[in-house]
Amino acid sequence: MGLFDRWTARSAVPVEFVSDDTLILGSTYSGENVSPKTSVQLVPVWAAVQLVAGAVGSLPLKVYRTDSDGSRVETPSHRAAKLLAFPNQYMAGDEMVEQIVLSLLLWGNAFVLKIKSSNGVVELWPLDPSRVKVTRSSEGYPLYVVDGKKGPYTQSTILHIRGLSFDGLVGLSPIQMARQGLGTYAAAAKYQGRFWKNNATPGGVLTHPSRLSPDAAERLRAQWNAAHRGDQANSTAILEEGMSYQPLSLPLSDSKLLEAMDASVVDVARLFQVPSAMLQTSVAGQSMQYSSTEMEYQHFLRFTLRRWLSRIEKSLMRDADIFLNSGLGSKFTASFDATDLTRGDTKTIADINIALFKEGIVTRDEVRAELGRAPIDVLVDTPVGEVVSPVGDAPSA
Repeated sequence: MGLFDRWTARSAVPVEFVSDDTLILGSTYSGENVSPKTSVQLVPVWAAVQLVAGAVGSLPLKVYRTDSDGSRVETPSHRAAKLLAFPNQYMAGDEMVEQIVLSLLLWGNAFVLKIKSSNGVVELWPLDPSRVKVTRSSEGYPLYVVDGKKGPYTQSTILHIRGLSFDGLVGLSPIQMARQGLGTYAAAAKYQGRFWKNNATPGGVLTHPSRLSPDAAERLRAQWNAAHRGDQANSTAILEEGMSYQPLSLPLSDSKLLEAMDASVVDVARLFQVPSAMLQTSVAGQSMQYSSTEMEYQHFLRFTLRRWLSRIEKSLMRDADIFLNSGLGSKFTASFDATDLTRGDTKTIADINIALFKEGIVTRDEVRAELGRAPIDVLVDTPVGEVVSPVGDAPSA
């Protein structure tokens, strides 16, 4: 019995479905077919998606308990923490998060199947969004059909994480929104590939003094290409019967194709809110200086990654099956630990730790824990630079 079959009986809701597949993409002006799955064949799209998904997936996803004094304590023993660390027998937590972010970046939606037992959710399985169709029930609740026949399922079975949305039901696919620009880039890449397939030899015109029949013209063209393309490129041509050859101008240079493709890479960076420097390109007329690159990196952390971190965290916490105490004011929360991404260099980290310790904000052992070192109980937590006065008759140090 498959993953879905075991849940059909308890999840099915008798409604009439509306034929509205929000994942179908329209045609592009360039004639190229662009979809979430074909778009990753474009190098800048793959680079941007891999960058964002990999960055989010690399961050530890932890569960914290909020105590009455407002402090947060990590609770690795919480059932949600164990489930998020190892969502199923074939995937680690970072793999699942990567797939969720990949789905959000390409489709604008991520779907996770919840497998339950009498003890609650025991497995989480991210689904291919192209297999899922979303509609509403007669009461207005989201319903999910998988592969056109499995379901409908409710949110009791499917965890749905949405990107930017018009209707609150399904997220908008960034690829669909930008398909015209991506189609232009795909057409340019295809043209460039065909150009190099012909050994960077531009097309030309063969002129014959006599009128040729269509069959004779086609035969002559095929013979010419066979003799002067591929491995035979740049070989000497011998023309007979008054024929002449006029090469065409090099359109690859005349149309500034390479510059146009570079501009498309910058557009992809804009689409996914990735600094152009992180895709090894830059906006025309701007050099990649350290200061500007550092500012772009901070922008990437603050506005690109934080958005997805927050969306995933809150989507998990609103799911009552994963977090028993869900909702506002919940005692337990899910949170990505982005400390490693916000760290500075070694000297900066040391200066910050010293400053915090001097102000009495952290103890020595807390600093050592931050550095991954064991506590040293015999050390007295006296801020550096302070003088400890002897008490009573105790001798001075």
